[in-house]
Amino acid sequence: MAHSLRPVASPADADDGRQFTLADAQRVYTLAREDSRLGAKVREALDIVERALDEYGLEQIALSFNGGKDCTVLVHLLAAAILRRQNPSLIDSPSSSSPTSSASLPPIPTIYVRCPSPFPQVEAFVSLCARWYALELEAVEGGMREALQVYVDRRKSSLALSNGTEGRRGEIKAVLVGTRRNDPHGEHLRPFSPTDAGWPDFMRVHPILDWSYGDVWAFLRAETLTLGDDGEGREGKRRGLEWCELYDYGYTSLGSTHNTFPNPLLRATTSGPISRPSSPTSSTAKGVGQPLGGWRPAWELEDESAERAGRETSLSKVLDQTRPSPPTAATNGVNGAEKR
Repeated sequence: MAHSLRPVASPADADDGRQFTLADAQRVYTLAREDSRLGAKVREALDIVERALDEYGLEQIALSFNGGKDCTVLVHLLAAAILRRQNPSLIDSPSSSSPTSSASLPPIPTIYVRCPSPFPQVEAFVSLCARWYALELEAVEGGMREALQVYVDRRKSSLALSNGTEGRRGEIKAVLVGTRRNDPHGEHLRPFSPTDAGWPDFMRVHPILDWSYGDVWAFLRAETLTLGDDGEGREGKRRGLEWCELYDYGYTSLGSTHNTFPNPLLRATTSGPISRPSSPTSSTAKGVGQPLGGWRPAWELEDESAERAGRETSLSKVLDQTRPSPPTAATNGVNGAEKR
């Protein structure tokens, strides 16, 4: 059963005044013009987001955001598309200098479906993103279907009470979701997919449906992207995108604290068929170097099919996956490696 809505706690020690800007949006569209795999993926995703905005308008769209890597990509793309619609001449010209207009994002209707026993790091990151991207955030506890129903019903009720005069708030007709094909139930989805019978009635929009795990991290760690760039290029100004810090500690898929652990293939001390990089991969957006807490960062996962390998019921089960089997005389350890 979904519980009543309550706000996400804001981290008490957070002092970050950044907000998504026109310069940030222009950098996304500049990346989309690149002749590269990532450029093509960004172009396709932006096209889907823009089609949704054209069809429904921001007042009838909501973003599903839970602080994970996929929806972190999605919120940055959505923010860029919204500012482009407001300032096309400033963003579309690749030869223009960084825009310095003070235009800001309008509030973006957003639902955060809070899982049981969420990580405090996720809660803090969601709260920060609400400020960075102007998210009109409402948190609902419960299963996805129940939570979405609560959110949609609340919007309808709010609209009815205001007699349609509330302004930009309206009935939700589409929800943008960061689902990818290798996610559970993602195989047969399309970029625009109506909800199934028994669910709240709206269009599910999947802008990054055909992105890979590597594409997600390529975007988040892209050197040219920024968050809170005012276009002035001040010395020492923080650059680069953000993500939940759990990804720095070997987590590759986030859920509840009851069933989410670092990915066993990123255990820094593991031996086996997954080779350890000869030198740490440094992040241009975050100063991550040597293994943190004995785990390598999420973007170093080589086997993308093992993205959810840390989703277990206990840490011992995760660690068991990294313990090599003793080799036998007959196999010399080959069979043990194949079972990993």
